[in-house]
Amino acid sequence: MKLISKQFAACSVLLAACFATPVFAQDIPNASSPGIAAKLMVRGTLEGVQVTDLRSQRKNDVMVVQAEMVNLTNRDVRVYYRFRWTDAAGMQVGDGEVWKPLMILGQQSQFVKGTAYGPQATDFRIELSAEPR
Repeated sequence: MKLISKQFAACSVLLAACFATPVFAQDIPNASSPGIAAKLMVRGTLEGVQVTDLRSQRKNDVMVVQAEMVNLTNRDVRVYYRFRWTDAAGMQVGDGEVWKPLMILGQQSQFVKGTAYGPQATDFRIELSAEPR
């Protein structure tokens, strides 16, 4: 009985790891250009949502990012997103953000904006997940 429960526990851990692995957007057509795709991490599918514009700049020595997401379908989609800020060495800056919900109506677009924690952030990725409404 203990052997079966240990095997079940090991299988469930492996299964959870498979579903929790982010997919980089270069492999998924959710970005309008390869440059935008390089900045996205997609968990699951984006249910017809595409990132069409991505801009970043430094304001007061802090990185600020703005992204435009477009819902290409006729149904509403709830998108969850968060920014991951990294320094010049690729190490994460700050504690990490919480997931933010965003409702994108059918055939509509929405802008999202993120501000880094401090001047040490030199790069970013946007992590995305979606569910149909």
